Formats: sequence, C-alpha cells, structure tokens
Amino acid sequence: MATTTSAKRQAAAAAKRAKAGIETAEGLAEEATSQARRAGTRAKRQASVLEDTLTRSAEDIAATVTDRLRAVGVDTDRMADIAREQASELQQLIEDEIRERPMRALGLAAAVGLFIGYLSAR
Repeated sequence: MATTTSAKRQAAAAAKRAKAGIETAEGLAEEATSQARRAGTRAKRQASVLEDTLTRSAEDIAATVTDRLRAVGVDTDRMADIAREQASELQQLIEDEIRERPMRALGLAAAVGLFIGYLSAR
C-alpha cells in the first residue's frame, strides 16, 4: 500500500512538473511570437523609410540629369516622347510577330530562357 501511495505521489509530482513545463513552453512561444511580430513591424517600418529615401534620391538624380541635359540644349520632353513612341512601336511589332508565328515566338522565348538560365548557373 505504501508503494502505491508513493507511486501516486511521484506520478502527481511528474504530472505537475510536466504541466509547469508546458506552461513555460507556451509562455516562451507567446514571447517568441510577440518578438517576431515586433521585429516584423520594425522591419516593415524601416523598409518603408528606405523606400521613401530611395524614391527621393531617384527623383533628385532624375531632376539633376534633366537639368544638365537641358543646360546643354537637349529637349528632354521630346526625348521622352520619342522613347514612348518607339516602345509602343516595338510592343506592336512583338504582338504582331506572336500572333503570326506563335510557335516560333514560343521557341525563341524558350531559347532565351535556357540561355539566361545557363548564364545564371555559372
């Protein structure tokens, strides 16, 4: 009988320790989750600040280049219009080629993909 009581006490103590261990693990998991959320929020905020800084820098560079080109007599507005026209014409040529020869376009796309894959694997 003493052995049974002792075994019950030991089992109860082991169950209590296991429960305490589970509660500790749950607490640690909640803390880790909370820290991960805070780190994610901080990273998101820093990424936003970096994006804003890069955007402003790019705008400043574009403005500086535009000013310098205009200073030497280059019409940047006309250059932009010509570039848009050429891009539209190129897009139309590509669309026409794909419609007329879809298998050839698919083969060229596959070849380009393989070539880029080969270069990136090096």
